[in-house]
Amino acid sequence: MVDIYIVGLGVLNIDQITRETERAIRRSNEVLYVDTGVATRTHLESLCPRVTSLFETSYKEYGQRLNAYHHMAARVLDAALDHPPVTFAMHGHPIVGAYAPFLIRDMADLLALEVLVLPGISAMDCLFAELMVDPCVAGMQMYEATDLLLRRRPLQPDVHALIWQIGCVETTLHTMRVSKPVRFERLRSHLLRFYPPQHVISAAYSTPHPLMPSTVHRFALQDICDHAHLLHSGFTLFIPSAAERAIQDRELLHQIDSGEHLRRITR
Repeated sequence: MVDIYIVGLGVLNIDQITRETERAIRRSNEVLYVDTGVATRTHLESLCPRVTSLFETSYKEYGQRLNAYHHMAARVLDAALDHPPVTFAMHGHPIVGAYAPFLIRDMADLLALEVLVLPGISAMDCLFAELMVDPCVAGMQMYEATDLLLRRRPLQPDVHALIWQIGCVETTLHTMRVSKPVRFERLRSHLLRFYPPQHVISAAYSTPHPLMPSTVHRFALQDICDHAHLLHSGFTLFIPSAAERAIQDRELLHQIDSGEHLRRITR
């Protein structure tokens, strides 16, 4: 028997909640959620008799985001021990860019609580649709913005890049304040090691409101600091490939259209 469902609510308010997630919420005695959509609470209340928002009690201005995640996990575990099953619902996909679900899973193992994770539509899924990007064509590399800088991770300019949480770069603290240009100088310097200054990149924010369009800012890499005031925590940076890698395996190139080769590698 499941004690805790961990689910994603999608990005576009209630329109992207899956039927699978709705069934889990209907089975629950309480849903504890982190989402600021205008219709989220009303919709959840139509599915479950007890609905609790964790956003306001978890996040504090200039507070450690890690403390917020521990607070969420503790509240969910307390509820699961008292009146299972419960649902922990998060904006987007519950495992993408979120730490609280991993805390819940680890503590649930110690408490002998059963956890089931259900997927949701993430900002990445929305970005692929909004920018018409197929990650299978040129490949995709992705990193969290601050981790990219801390580890000075190398980037392959012939592969598309997705940089998560650029609006939160260089801090573990929560804030709703507007960024200054200086915030992106280190990120710009790192990216310029791999891409030309004039390379056009996109900062995308998938709208959570059905009546508002998503926002995509396109600009030259060298100008990212000039857009600092626009790049809040909801933005994801997409860097298209700047070059094409030459084919190295010429033998395979000639075999991929060969029926004889296909028969040789299949039964």
